[in-house]
Amino acid sequence: MRICCEKPPPPLAERKEQLISELIERAELIFPALSMLDGPTCVICLEVVAPGAATPSMRSSVAVKGVHPRLVEAQPAEEPPPSQLPHLQKLHADLAGRLFRVLAAIRKYAADLARYLEDLEGGAYIGHSTESILRDPDGAQLLPEAVALLGTLLNGFQAKPENECTAGTSLESEDFADVCRLFKVTGRPADSDLASRPAGYPESYFSRFPLPREVVRLVIGKLQTGDVYNAALHYPLPEHRSHGLSAQAGLLYVTLFFDPRALSTDFVAMREIVDRHFGDAWVVSYALGCTADLMAMWAPYPAAMQALGAAITPTTVRQLQDQHLERMTEVRLQLQEYLTEGVLSEELVSQKTSAMLSCLRQANTSIRWLLLQPTTSDPKLKAVCKDSSQMKEQLLQALVDTALMEEKVCNLLAPLVQRRDSDWEELKASASQAMDDLAVYFSGEHALRRNVRNEELESWFRGLQQRIDELNFGGQENSLSLSRKIAQLSKALEEVALFHGVSQQPQILHFLADARQILQKMLRTANLSEDTLRTIETVADLSYAWKALGAYREAMRGLLAQSPDSVKGLRALFLKLASILEAPLRRIRQSGNESHKSLVSGYYSARLVEFMRSVLQEIPRLIFGLLGELSTLDAARLPSSLHSRVSVLELQSYAQQSEQANHKFGALTQRIALLMRGIRETDVAVLGAILVEPREVLLDGLRREVAGQIEALTSSRQDLALPLEALSVQSEALRQSFEHVQDYLGVSGLQLWHQEFGRVVRFLLHMEEHALLRRRLPAPSCSPHHDPSAPIAFPDASASINSGDEGSFISRTAAMLLSLTAPKAAMGGLHGEWRSLQSGSALLDGLIFEAMRKALLGLRAAGRARKVFSGCRVLLKDGEVQSTLQKAKAAKTSSGAAATKALKSASSRISSQVGPLADALAGLGQVALLRRRLAALLRLRCRLDAPLAGGALSVLDAAALAETLELDNEAEEAPDTQLPSLWDFFGGEKGASPEEWQIRFRRWLARAGELPGLADPMRQLLIVVPEGTTPADLDILLVLVLFISYIVQSQC
Repeated sequence: MRICCEKPPPPLAERKEQLISELIERAELIFPALSMLDGPTCVICLEVVAPGAATPSMRSSVAVKGVHPRLVEAQPAEEPPPSQLPHLQKLHADLAGRLFRVLAAIRKYAADLARYLEDLEGGAYIGHSTESILRDPDGAQLLPEAVALLGTLLNGFQAKPENECTAGTSLESEDFADVCRLFKVTGRPADSDLASRPAGYPESYFSRFPLPREVVRLVIGKLQTGDVYNAALHYPLPEHRSHGLSAQAGLLYVTLFFDPRALSTDFVAMREIVDRHFGDAWVVSYALGCTADLMAMWAPYPAAMQALGAAITPTTVRQLQDQHLERMTEVRLQLQEYLTEGVLSEELVSQKTSAMLSCLRQANTSIRWLLLQPTTSDPKLKAVCKDSSQMKEQLLQALVDTALMEEKVCNLLAPLVQRRDSDWEELKASASQAMDDLAVYFSGEHALRRNVRNEELESWFRGLQQRIDELNFGGQENSLSLSRKIAQLSKALEEVALFHGVSQQPQILHFLADARQILQKMLRTANLSEDTLRTIETVADLSYAWKALGAYREAMRGLLAQSPDSVKGLRALFLKLASILEAPLRRIRQSGNESHKSLVSGYYSARLVEFMRSVLQEIPRLIFGLLGELSTLDAARLPSSLHSRVSVLELQSYAQQSEQANHKFGALTQRIALLMRGIRETDVAVLGAILVEPREVLLDGLRREVAGQIEALTSSRQDLALPLEALSVQSEALRQSFEHVQDYLGVSGLQLWHQEFGRVVRFLLHMEEHALLRRRLPAPSCSPHHDPSAPIAFPDASASINSGDEGSFISRTAAMLLSLTAPKAAMGGLHGEWRSLQSGSALLDGLIFEAMRKALLGLRAAGRARKVFSGCRVLLKDGEVQSTLQKAKAAKTSSGAAATKALKSASSRISSQVGPLADALAGLGQVALLRRRLAALLRLRCRLDAPLAGGALSVLDAAALAETLELDNEAEEAPDTQLPSLWDFFGGEKGASPEEWQIRFRRWLARAGELPGLADPMRQLLIVVPEGTTPADLDILLVLVLFISYIVQSQC
């Protein structure tokens, strides 16, 4: 941890960026997850992170809801239910543990920075002090960054959580006190109420990690008066000064909270700071996705507010807004001129590099002001900026044009800079050869006419040739001297054209003009440098808009809807937005830490790609809207019925309607083709660390839209038959539409529909089972069928947990089937149909079952079987029930009349207690009959739709069963070793014994056999009772339950 002038950046300088990205990523995952916990979440969090860490003293004194600043201190938490802890530890232990390790790393970073600064002040580093470090160009950047990033970490963590969470403990007990001190209640309000925050925030919060005040003052002084990032090289105009110093201003804003006295009492310093850094920009970006409104954050500080109030007034803000809007209009005209097809070329770029840089500076500075400043929370300034905030479409178009211009200029300029030396040598050789040709011409030796000999001109051109050969680019000769010599040579060629012997020869004049052009190209080539590319990269930085561009998402989608070709401009905008990776990765690259580099670049790249996909999702949405219109057209389709003779009028009417429909059909198809052309003509882009293929983005967008269509269709609140009927109609309409346009899309539409429908069903089944077993709603990411690029809602839009719905159409369909076949209201089921007990009308028949292709009730059947067994055990523990059952059991040897009397007596004594058990048994039978009917339907459809695959699976299932039975009976009969076994045709998994992969294969085969209905639900084992735990008299109890149920039904 040394900051030396000749040393590379220390671990402190690159560790902070890794901590920020890790903190944001963990916070986005853990806080929503922990906010779903019920009950005493504080102690639960303690137990999740470190089991056994929640001691009684912690429960009484440390259980403080302090992660979220708006919470007050909580009361001592109660002991969480022991049954919840294993599940919570399994569900959240990894996320919570990783989050608290990040918090401990932040504490360690603060301690390391404070110790380093104290050692530096104490003279531990010989020859180096704070002043010497700040005098060095690298040290002047690293030291302020290290101090400011500590404040960014603290402030960023306070602002990130939006859910109610509680403080926990690190896996290391020695970190517990410091972590709790860091996350104690601070009283931070919401972002919109920062102006009315409690007194002393955030300086009191920053004071928990004190830094040497003298070092902080020196850092503030350097940022106040210096130019640590050499912004003047890229922003030479004084009107761009605050934009050039914006990165430095962000560091200064955070560092000032470590010295709050400067904010409150140092009027002179604050006036200088405001005039230099914040005179025309009071909304400051100080980290990725973090902005601060100085009108709110500096409101409690007299010195800061006086200086800011004198510079920022409604009048000055209106003048600044008008100035930037006017400048934006002018810049858009210039950009449109440059972006005209065929205008930009290598020649033009090298010739007008300075003018293009000026245009890009004007555009980016105005865009920055119009993006950030209207987001102010001050009501007076917000009213003034109302006009600019309503110009989202114009500002977005300017931003897209600027991004396109930057991309094209860089693509043309970068190769020129790369081959600058070789181009210079070629141009130099061409200019020298031109002078040699002119000298030879005036020598008279190779001319057609002998009277052109002029020894003076020959000697003069030989001299020019020698001077050109002596030009040396990149050597000892500096660029200024080189440009002066080339200018003198060009001037000499211009003057020689005025001589009497030369001006009368047009071919020589043309030759001299070409030579001057070569010299001008040499001069422009010499002026090319990587500094120009660095200036464009610096000016084009868009990291400040990481948060602000979220409000322009709808405007981007509207731009795509209006102009499909704008996808190229948006691609350039996303590449421009990729500049967010430069700031956090700069120090990590210098340190050479590949693990931190991959973590940080992976996180920000994934966020950027996610933003890009959310915008480009508008293209699949538009395509599906057009497909919906296509599915309703009857273009070029014959009428449903045709007579043997068709009149001329009917034929003309049909032809006219068909022509109109075909015209509309072609127009809709053309729009789809235009949307696809924009994607197909877009090149592959690298956003950070992720390679983005446009076709893959389109395919993911189509999958997301298909999943959304299916989800919307299946979340209907209608009865059982209508959603299934609508699903088949929609599937057929989309199939026909996809068949027409899938060549434009480059995908198989019908295959995509079936794949996504299957994924939706599997996802919802997994979520339903998880919710039923865990008794709580699971996170979507826990499902193996969850795809972040095409998410599925659970519960769906029509589900209501309060009204008793289970969450999706699967549970609602199952509940409706159970209600239609309730044993108390329906009869039948043995032959696959159910009828009403009262009227005898059909309630459920084969027509409805034909629309269902999935078995939905396997889990419910197992649950009901477990409920029946539990009910039996509870009843058999009752003493009166046991004595009654003993008497009933003894009646088996009695005569018929005596046995009947004993059974009736026993039944009447326990009839009030076996009612719930009878209902459970009836429900179990009901579910088994439904599953048998569904299995029969699946077998039929399998034999009709896929007879070969179904037959093969049936043979394989039978062979596996026979093989299993042979293995069980191998002690009685030895198998024939000459015949191959079934398992000889399957390869085992790596790291698994033959017995293990055979068991896995049997389980897979059992699950696969349920899909075509090969399994018999009536013979399926639902619950296994451990040996020795079967209650006594279970058989007679079940007989009595059925006997009582029969009596009750007969009396009804």
